Amino acid sequence: MRIQNIVLYLLALLLFSNAVVYLIVAFQEYGDLVEFQQIGIEGETQEKQLEISVFVGASLLYLGLFIWVLKSRLKNKNPYLVSAVFSLVMIGIYIASRTIGVPIVGVEYYVGKIDTVSKILQAAIIGVAGYLIFAIRSMCLNEQGIPQSNSRKSEIE
Repeated sequence: MRIQNIVLYLLALLLFSNAVVYLIVAFQEYGDLVEFQQIGIEGETQEKQLEISVFVGASLLYLGLFIWVLKSRLKNKNPYLVSAVFSLVMIGIYIASRTIGVPIVGVEYYVGKIDTVSKILQAAIIGVAGYLIFAIRSMCLNEQGIPQSNSRKSEIE
């Protein structure tokens, strides 16, 4: 088995793991929403509903990316590019929510373990997807008989 195939499965595992993490967070937020409604706190309802929607949506997108990565294999770099960009956007939203705030939710001050796990997974997704994009590019160049930059250096010297 080629190293690229192993890395592909690693990326799929990271995508699936992040989908599960976001489902766990959505479930926790739903529990908070129910608790707030039971004790009569209505001010947090809209915020919790938005957070639940974002977390469920992110989970579904990561599951979709998981399937797309497994189906496309090493034939197309698009699923890897989308995985990296989406993870970068999610990290950006997280940073914004902890610094400048986001509409409805405002600034969140709590940084939990699951937040840290999710950001580590997302950073890993960005790195692994970047590697696969480079590997696919290199494979395409090799198939076309185009020398890579290292080969060009030796031809010049």
